[in-house]
Amino acid sequence: MRDGITGEWLDALEAQGIRTAIMGYLDFKSDPTRLWTGWTTIQPMGSGDIYLDNYVFDPIAEGVPIQIGENTFSYQGSDQLELALAVPQTAPDALIAASLDSSEYKGRRAILWRALMITPPNAVAPATWAFRRIRSGIMDKLSLSYDGQQRLFTLTIESHAASITNATASTYLDQPLFDPDDTSQAYAVSIANDPRVPGRLATGEK
Repeated sequence: MRDGITGEWLDALEAQGIRTAIMGYLDFKSDPTRLWTGWTTIQPMGSGDIYLDNYVFDPIAEGVPIQIGENTFSYQGSDQLELALAVPQTAPDALIAASLDSSEYKGRRAILWRALMITPPNAVAPATWAFRRIRSGIMDKLSLSYDGQQRLFTLTIESHAASITNATASTYLDQPLFDPDDTSQAYAVSIANDPRVPGRLATGEK
């Protein structure tokens, strides 16, 4: 994922006892779900993200990222992003329900964050984490599969097309070019030239 974190970078952090995780908010129709690849529940606070702060994220045991696609953006929009996680044989009920019924996720919001452990936990204090939102979009594909060795959860967040063009220099009088049935501008010029228009001087007035 193009968010500045590479495999070598993650290995270096792991060697120092610093962990990273993926967090997700999945707005399923029946059961909106917050999950992360950590080992225990977590409740972020103070990040400033209204979808993150004060919400409890449940752990996905063995939720190991297997593949994270390129998170690419440009003035033309964004490419689709695919996330694949290895999940336990007994997957969360919400994931199972969504994998069986596409109406649970199709066209609904998903938000992903990268979590980075700043300080490890000790005997008197929990771990300190930093969070960075890496993608927000609409869920397009979701599946649970088994390859003979592990169960995979795969989520695709759809691409987004956007464009920036020069100003058209159109005016209200050009409306028929876009909607021939719209005649609201038919008398715009005569109304504008009517001396009875408030603020307009009648002929001969000074």
